[in-house]
Amino acid sequence: MFRLEVIDYIDQSNQSLVARVPEAGTAAIQFGAQLIVQQSQEAIFFRDGRAMDSFGPGRYTLTTANLPIIGGILTAPFERSPFQACVYFIGKQTFIDQRWGTRNPITVRDPQFGVVRLRGYGKFAYRVADGALLLNTIVGTQGKFTTEEIVNYLRDIIVAGLTDLLGTAGIGLLDMPARMDDISAAARVKLGDQFSKYGLELTEFFISNISPPDEVQKAIDARSSMAVLGDLKSYSMYATANAIQAAGNASGGNPLGFGLGMAIPQILQQQANAPAMAAPSFSPNAPANKAAGNLLSPLDFSGVKPTTPEDLHGQMKTMAQQFGWPMEELDQNSLAITVQLASARRQKVYLELDRKDNDGNRVLGIWSTCGTINPAAAMTVLRNNDSVVHGAFAIRRTTDGEVLVLRSNVLADLTDPGEMAKIISAVAWQADQVEQQLSGAGDQY
Repeated sequence: MFRLEVIDYIDQSNQSLVARVPEAGTAAIQFGAQLIVQQSQEAIFFRDGRAMDSFGPGRYTLTTANLPIIGGILTAPFERSPFQACVYFIGKQTFIDQRWGTRNPITVRDPQFGVVRLRGYGKFAYRVADGALLLNTIVGTQGKFTTEEIVNYLRDIIVAGLTDLLGTAGIGLLDMPARMDDISAAARVKLGDQFSKYGLELTEFFISNISPPDEVQKAIDARSSMAVLGDLKSYSMYATANAIQAAGNASGGNPLGFGLGMAIPQILQQQANAPAMAAPSFSPNAPANKAAGNLLSPLDFSGVKPTTPEDLHGQMKTMAQQFGWPMEELDQNSLAITVQLASARRQKVYLELDRKDNDGNRVLGIWSTCGTINPAAAMTVLRNNDSVVHGAFAIRRTTDGEVLVLRSNVLADLTDPGEMAKIISAVAWQADQVEQQLSGAGDQY
């Protein structure tokens, strides 16, 4: 039979909430054994599944006099026969800097985004207020004997309480950062009641972060972007950027995948500052018979003139001025526009004003350099043409050799300044993304 003559526990780390002596099972405690309780400790005898006699800091010689509860249930006098029990040493210090976090997302209903999943983490501090209650509930009922097991159980209590609080508080996701202190205070009160059931006192509780998953974060970014843009014209520009993002996602893990899962806020903001195109209008005061006559008369296209390189030059110059894009005149029919991108990058886009297709229709040629082509990657480049929003990859012969370019051709008679800005922005952005992968992080533009 294992007997205890000196019973003590020294916590070198000062972080032990509960320590059991002996670590497993029970031991025979004999009359006159020495019990040593350190500062910030409480020793509690545990027998038959419940807490019994307790001792504060000090040194004790165990006798029937100082073990009244255990002595009252013994069948034989303590002086003649030892009894079987274990002793729990409870740490009474305040346990600070305890971390909590959600292992799985918390599902709540948001007034603006519907059902969303949130993750959160933070810190808390607690201390033991009633050691006997702690042993009778968590240790005796839950069967948790170690500090780690008990702290993990407390974290589960925190997540469960926080889930209930966030589900009933009705605080929108966008309002949470401004209400974080209020949420923390409410959580401390709610969780404090839960902790007290186990003989614990929650002294501090902090929420460091509550964040949504990536999908909801993207929706928030979209909402803030639309708040800046504000009108239908801006919505059209935002939709174009969203299409670029979708194309980037479609490329998957391809070595030349464009990485276009990013917005182009600077380009969109430049476009948002441009004047909107005037919409056709109908005058209700026009004579009815004149309106009817216009509908019945043959259509006259005699005044319609084909777009000339001079017309394109003027349109492109006006567009570049509207968006603040520097423009160079390379020759009479060639322009170069420098498009400012995000992260302080820029990309040069070249415009050819005198091109024609096989049917003789005038087209506006748009292209931007991606970098030196690697023959081994030629097939990969061709496969990526399916995911290009505007244009396609092509090889262009220059004085420095053959280079990979992203090219788009647009019928000159169908050019519209707003649409052209979108296409030029898309070509510049995609070419820059491929350029970064072919030449490293350098900005060759």
